[in-house]
Amino acid sequence: MFDILIKNGIIIDGTGNHSFNSDVGLIGDKIEIIDKIGDVPAKKIINAENKIVAPGFIDVHTISDVMLLAEPIHEAKLRQGITTEILGNDGLSYAPLSPKNLLMMRQYLSGLYGNPDISWNWNTVKEFLENFNKKVSVNVAFLVPHSSLRLEVMGWGQNRATKNQIKSMQAIITKSIEEGAFGLSTGLSYPPNSYADTNELVELCKIVSKNGGIYVTHMRNYFEKIFEALEETISIGKKAEVSVMISHLKIGSKSHKGKARIILEILEKARSKGVDISMNCYPYNSGSGPLTRLLPEWFAEDGPIELINKIKLKENRILLKNHFLKTDFDWQSCKIASVFDKKNKLYEGKTLEEIIKFSKKEPEDFICDLLLTENLGVSIVNYIDEDDLDDVNTIITHPLTMIGSDGLLIGQYPHPRTYGTFTRYLSKYVSELSLITWEEAIRKVTFEPANKFKLKNRGILKKGYFADITVFDAEEIKDKSTFENGRQFSVGIEHVIVNGNFAIDNSKITGLLPGRALASEF
Repeated sequence: MFDILIKNGIIIDGTGNHSFNSDVGLIGDKIEIIDKIGDVPAKKIINAENKIVAPGFIDVHTISDVMLLAEPIHEAKLRQGITTEILGNDGLSYAPLSPKNLLMMRQYLSGLYGNPDISWNWNTVKEFLENFNKKVSVNVAFLVPHSSLRLEVMGWGQNRATKNQIKSMQAIITKSIEEGAFGLSTGLSYPPNSYADTNELVELCKIVSKNGGIYVTHMRNYFEKIFEALEETISIGKKAEVSVMISHLKIGSKSHKGKARIILEILEKARSKGVDISMNCYPYNSGSGPLTRLLPEWFAEDGPIELINKIKLKENRILLKNHFLKTDFDWQSCKIASVFDKKNKLYEGKTLEEIIKFSKKEPEDFICDLLLTENLGVSIVNYIDEDDLDDVNTIITHPLTMIGSDGLLIGQYPHPRTYGTFTRYLSKYVSELSLITWEEAIRKVTFEPANKFKLKNRGILKKGYFADITVFDAEEIKDKSTFENGRQFSVGIEHVIVNGNFAIDNSKITGLLPGRALASEF
């Protein structure tokens, strides 16, 4: 007897092959058969006639590392059909870290990851992952964050790593992969990641490659110097012989607008010369992140406590004022997404321009005062013209591009990508624009990421593979979240099965927590 039998579905198996009509039988946490089965007994039968049955979607770039523990049902992601998330992106996360560094990172990242009331009871990668196993609704895989390596070995300083320090960081990478991590991530515009030179990254990636892992990078620049950043990334991949993924590839500079095809040709050329490089993308122009990223990186050099001390000083605020004048920052394009203090809640959803005008303060004073009252825990959305998506469309439909939401799970006004990335991707690029087929679109969110990250026996509908499955209505699937109201759930996802258990059944959240902490098996 089958535990679950999905009848009469349009099967898109994740490989990119043509769809076909069939049944899918599940026993326990595995797929037992994909075939026309007929009338056989099952504990649960789903009539999937005229519905697409696909592998569960894999979000390759998330910011769920601690909010998933605080809100384990994870409804925003389940309602997009997501069954697996990659954690530890942008070189910023919470393991492996000593108790002292974990406390500092908790404060430093509060404007990005939140600061939930959870146990914070880990130091190693193994201990961190144990908090997720069968305690959350989706599967998770973890990347070692570069910031953890630097903090444990070098602290917050801008110093260049010595040979011995590199060896120490390499040893941490090896141990972390042994404990289940799938590779290394960097965020080369975020301190302390940004303090590393190319040589350090090459040497660290050599160990990642030796251990069978992947290198995922938020590059050093996506704006005026994006081509230099691409050159560095390709160089690291080549010299270290490591599999590379570029995070949230986009063109942030007006001077490079329309150059997506040139960038893709550079990446294609690198692949033709043996560099295993690919990328992920989200279907929006606008970005999101912590308010602290508006500060020059020297503010963060000595860690979050000293950062707070620095923004108190008048002379540093004068330097910050000059920085804002030099960069000609557009206050109208930046909106406050989240704060913690109740008295500051009136700022959420408003632009910095209108808030600063309301406060009757100078921009540098308002920014610094808000960060002080919030203990650094402020997130923002940077709005860019969403009517001109030509470069995004070119990148996101490329065969090498996978999908990552990069969505903050905090605040009342999050970027709509948190709640809508995957459903927007499918409804916009397949149904609305017909830029890719259903088979290709599903491949890019299932088999391709599973293959890239070496997620064993996941990402395909196949006998013996884990039963991570999404069933949806192709005509109804759609994102609902907007920049005005980002906390709106997607529609059209009818069933989500994780390891053979329903996380969504008949469009209703079940409350089950069948997700697992996936461990690398290289």
